[in-house]
Amino acid sequence: MDGSDGRIVVLVVIAVILFAVGRRFQRTMDTWAGWGKAIQAAAEAAAKIPEAKSAAWAAVRSMIMIGLGALILFAVVANAIRFG
Repeated sequence: MDGSDGRIVVLVVIAVILFAVGRRFQRTMDTWAGWGKAIQAAAEAAAKIPEAKSAAWAAVRSMIMIGLGALILFAVVANAIRFG
């Protein structure tokens, strides 16, 4: 192997190393961006928790009121049938 062949091998090795480093850098940047998006999504989800909790409790209170109303209506109808 003379001098020019050795230089070509060195250039190929350097090109492969630069390619590998570039791919690793690209993967790092993509991962970093994904982490930032995940942090933002978690913050948005955390902001929605109090609102969802109050809506859930409002639905429970509404269901209890409807259930009580149905129970009273059932008692009135049962009484009307019994004394009617």
